[in-house]
Parts: sequence; structure tokens; C-alpha cells
Amino acid sequence: MKYQKNNLTQTESRRICLFVLNLAIIIGIVIGAVILSVSDNKNIASNVKLNQFFSPTYSGNTVVEVFKNTFFSSELLLIIIMILGFFSLGQPLGIALLVYRGIGIGVSVAQMYFQLGIKSIPSVLILTLPKALALAFIASFGVREMLRLSNAQFKFLYFDYIPDEKMQRTVKLYFIKFLVLTFMIIIVAAFDSALNYLFSKTFAAHM
Repeated sequence: MKYQKNNLTQTESRRICLFVLNLAIIIGIVIGAVILSVSDNKNIASNVKLNQFFSPTYSGNTVVEVFKNTFFSSELLLIIIMILGFFSLGQPLGIALLVYRGIGIGVSVAQMYFQLGIKSIPSVLILTLPKALALAFIASFGVREMLRLSNAQFKFLYFDYIPDEKMQRTVKLYFIKFLVLTFMIIIVAAFDSALNYLFSKTFAAHM
């Protein structure tokens, strides 16, 4: 019974952690929408550092471009998150990256609304929302794993805490998890390319 109780506690802890991480993304979405709303220059949404290729308007003109932009932008973020796991004080930067990810979603959705109004709803629901949800989940999961490794090093360096598991095994599993997340990004990028190919002509007629 004690073993089951500990398992339940770990599960609840992971859920709370993911909730907090997803909340960081939501905060970023709000910030992104506000940035575009209060800006006199709506063309700032064309900056890829802001839209992060979430908007179909700026995600690419061909299937290859859409795949490349979606994959490399998301993979670069994932690599940065992974590297932060090897720093004992990488936690705040990991959370900040999730807020930044949310800003890209918020800017992109707001830009589409200002450009098309209510006509942007199909584009948002089909081309932006599925990709945003999938990539947000991948980023959140990556940051959660990063926090675990970074916290372990923080405790070891500053509190002489020795982890129950060997660090070599922990790091090996860490890399495996991020490799799985990379494959997930490839799948998302492929679906994003296919959806943009199928629906780009339809949406282009209304732009």
C-alpha cells in the first residue's frame, strides 16, 4: 500500500508540474496577443523570432519550406532546453522558453485575426491550433525533464544530495527521452506540411 501511495504522489506531482509549465505557455500566449494588439505596426508579426512559424502566412511557401521551418525552429528550442538540463540554475531559463513559445502562438493567432477577422477561424483551427498544441506539449515535456535533471544537480552541488539512481543512467534516459521528442517533432512537421499543402490554396483565396 505504501508503494502505491508513493506512486500516486509522484503522478500527482508530475501532473502539477505539467500544469504549471502549460500555464507558462498560456501566459506567453496572452503576452503575444497583447504585444500585437497594442503595437501600431502589425507587420511585427512577420518577424520569425516572434511568430516562430506558427502562422501559416509565414510558415513557408512550399511543403519543404513548411517542414524545414517547423522542424528546425522546434528542434532548436528543444536542443536549448536539453542543454539547460546540465546547468544547476537552468530552471528559470526553461520556464522563460515556455513563455517565449507561448508568445509565438499568441502573436500568430492575433495576426491572423487582425488580417482576416472571423474568416481566420478555419485557418486557426486547422493549421495553427493542432500544431501549437502538439509543439506546446513537446516543449512542456522537455522542460519537465530538464527541470528534473537540473534540480538533481542543484541539490548535489548546494545540498550534498546524492540521487538514488546513478547519474550515468539518468543522463542516458534523458537523451533517450529527448530523442523521442525529436521524432515527435518530425511527425508534427510532416503533418503540418501536409495540412498546409492541402489547405493553403483555399486560405490564400481569402487573403
